Amino acid sequence: MRGLLATAIVLILVGIIGLAFFNYYIFTPSRPGTYRIPFRGPGTPAPSGGFTSNGEQIFFTGTSSRDTITITGGPFWFQMHGGGCASCHGPDGRGGRIVMMGRFSAPNITYKVLTGEVKSEEEEEEEHEPFTDEDIKRAVTRGIEPSGEQLSPNMPRWQMSDRDLEDVIDYLKELDP
Repeated sequence: MRGLLATAIVLILVGIIGLAFFNYYIFTPSRPGTYRIPFRGPGTPAPSGGFTSNGEQIFFTGTSSRDTITITGGPFWFQMHGGGCASCHGPDGRGGRIVMMGRFSAPNITYKVLTGEVKSEEEEEEEHEPFTDEDIKRAVTRGIEPSGEQLSPNMPRWQMSDRDLEDVIDYLKELDP
């Protein structure tokens, strides 16, 4: 009987901790400029300290220092927990295999690879048309490749200002392919 009582107490405590966790990380609305890390994709630690630019903040958190950013689509876990480009494409933008509540491969989104200046290892098998800055904006906001084909449904469609899009593109230019 004592073992059953101890088990019940432990389960109640776990339930209370779980409710507190979900209340804070899931039901608390995000605000522009806030930075919470409930979950991250594999290998995507947040940089320590502050961000050096608005583009870097958007890349890592999906939040802007000046405007509200919303998303549609993308994986269910991403819609629930939020995040930025780094959640799937990694802190260096090189992409890789994502195994969080589903499996898919996120492509390399460093600027030189997107624009065709440099080929990534994955591209040896599968090439894509080079992106222009306008193509990158269309891919981010509408999920459309330069060829006109739809990107994977795992790619969220981001609604953000032109200034924020420019900031993200500027940050992608800083990433080494």
